[in-house]
Amino acid sequence: MSVVHLRQNSGKGSGAPKGRHGSVCLTRDESAALRAALKNLNRTRAWAEIAREIGVCRNTLRSVANGWAPGSAGLALRVARLAGLGIERILTPGPVSSTACPTCGRSG
Repeated sequence: MSVVHLRQNSGKGSGAPKGRHGSVCLTRDESAALRAALKNLNRTRAWAEIAREIGVCRNTLRSVANGWAPGSAGLALRVARLAGLGIERILTPGPVSSTACPTCGRSG
């Protein structure tokens, strides 16, 4: 019996481009809600501090917050963790009731 060695994926067209990860695109409403969440975080913290805490580039945050980039589900998840909220709350547009639970949104 002989051993067959498989060649590693290398060369043109093999694998995803370096430095890029697949991500889920957000809808227009979800992007708007993410922008609002980022702007609210920026009221109490600088962009550089937020970027360092969630592990992304400051320019990425500013691009999403200004509407130049749509953002991603991964970024929304990181923002939700930093804010101490659920991902649904970050991606759901609209105001938050002061009587509702900040995590789940339930009243009462």
